[in-house]
Amino acid sequence: MHIRDLADRLLHDKKNLDLIVAISRGGLTLGHVLSDHLRIPIWTIIIQSYTDIKTQGEIKITGKLQTSIKSKNILLVDDVADSGHTFVRGTHYLKRCKPKSITTLSVFYKPRSVFFPDYFAQTTDKWILFPYEATEMINLIITKLKKEKQSKEKIRRFLRRLKYSEGQIDFAVNHYFKDS
Repeated sequence: MHIRDLADRLLHDKKNLDLIVAISRGGLTLGHVLSDHLRIPIWTIIIQSYTDIKTQGEIKITGKLQTSIKSKNILLVDDVADSGHTFVRGTHYLKRCKPKSITTLSVFYKPRSVFFPDYFAQTTDKWILFPYEATEMINLIITKLKKEKQSKEKIRRFLRRLKYSEGQIDFAVNHYFKDS
């Protein structure tokens, strides 16, 4: 719903966009859906920063564009402007590629962010659990709670409280934590 509303706003504003650049991984799903709604192609860059749940490390571009964006109108997308450092790094990188313009968009904006996207759907200060990151998040939570010596049942109860289904929990446990 949020993504369609964002696409509607871009179309209403008559943004002349040539290409979406999605910041991988968070912007991939968003970029894909926007590409469908806006009917423009999508490319990706990989910017890595999180080393743990909520622990941000050095911001690195580990995957560069594989196409020229010179003189093009670019829509740079990521799922959330959290600290904002990923957007700052992404726009700095894209500017060196000499696009005509860069418009930025995220589904969520956090007030502590050092970067204010041109378009966003919702402001929040909470940690966001995206439905397309269930296995990754469950694995990070299990790893953290196991280090704290939490029991298997206590970990399962915690994951259930976070509204993960038994199927999602079982998938992660069966494929990534068999021996524990």
